[in-house]
Formats: sequence, C-alpha cells, structure tokens
Amino acid sequence: MAELTDGTAELRVLVTTALGALPLENAIVSVSTAPDETGMRTLLYSVTTDSGGMTPSMILTTPPRSNSLSPGSGPPFAVYTVEISAEGYTPLTALHIAMFSGVPTMLPVALTPLAENQNFAQPDLTATGAPQALDPELPENP
Repeated sequence: MAELTDGTAELRVLVTTALGALPLENAIVSVSTAPDETGMRTLLYSVTTDSGGMTPSMILTTPPRSNSLSPGSGPPFAVYTVEISAEGYTPLTALHIAMFSGVPTMLPVALTPLAENQNFAQPDLTATGAPQALDPELPENP
C-alpha cells in the first residue's frame, strides 16, 4: 500500500473475466476526473494490469478527511471515472467512483468476452446520471 496523506487516496483495479475467476493481464485501465459542466474530463492515469489482473497503485486527490466529520464542511469525497478495456472483451466504464481521504480502494471489474467474430462493442456502464448525494445539503455533483 502506498503512503497516503490527508487529501489523497489509493486506487487499484482488479480486472477479471469468467465471473471473476480468471485475471486479465494487459487490460488498459484509464482514470480521469468526473466530467465538468462542459463534459470534459482530465486523464490522470493510463496503466495496464499485471499477470494477476491488478493495476499498479494510483494516488488520487480527495477533499480533506475533516470534511467527513461534520455537516456543512463540504463534500467528503472526490468522484472519478474509470475506463477498462482489453482486446477481445467488451469495454467497461465505471462512473462516479467515490474516493475518500486516506481510504485505499480496490475496484473489482469483470469484463465480458466479445461474441465470436465480433471486433468491437459499445462500453458497458456501471451507472448513469449524477451520483447520489450522501447529504441532501450537499450539491449533487461535488
């Protein structure tokens, strides 16, 4: 585990297939900011998985831990988008991945093989729309 400071969190992604039974080596995992008002995102990481299907550790910026301790302190988490692809598999986009300060996160992802003679597929989405607010007083898109 990487050394975390207040205002950072560690993300690792485990990419598998066969309902999680087989790790996928050399899958491409990209992490970006959530879309802004114009729909633009900033790419933060683009990494590949190892023979066990795991990415290297990625350190992401989060609001300070103190935001989690009292109402009205601001959003307690940062939201990121994770895109996963591998040759011969349907790509997957995980939206609204919440990262809390000092909390390491492992995101398990199972990719589905493409049908025989199929060269590409539209990405699967894990969620659509805005993330759910944990506190009704907080904005929907921190």
